[in-house]
Amino acid sequence: MGGIALAASSLAAQAADPFPQAPEHDLVVRVCSGCHVPEMVTAKRHTAEEWDDIIAKMVDHGAQATDAQQEQILAYLVRFYGKPAGS
Repeated sequence: MGGIALAASSLAAQAADPFPQAPEHDLVVRVCSGCHVPEMVTAKRHTAEEWDDIIAKMVDHGAQATDAQQEQILAYLVRFYGKPAGS
C-alpha cells in the first residue's frame, strides 16, 4: 500500500512541475525557482541572446550558478522557451 501512495505522490509532483524533464531540469529548478514562480519562466519566449542577458542579470542579482551551469541553463531555456532571432 505504501508503494502505491509513494507512486501517486511522485506522479502528482511531476504533474505540478511545469518544467520539462531534461538533464538540466534540476539545475534550472534550483537556480531559477529560488526567486521566481515557474510560470514567470515558462510563460516567456526569448532568443538565445535575450536568455543569456536575462541569466547574466539574475546572476548579478544573486542567482548562484557557475559559468558552466549558466551555459546549461541557457541551453535548457533556449530549447524549451526559445524563439528564433529576429522574432
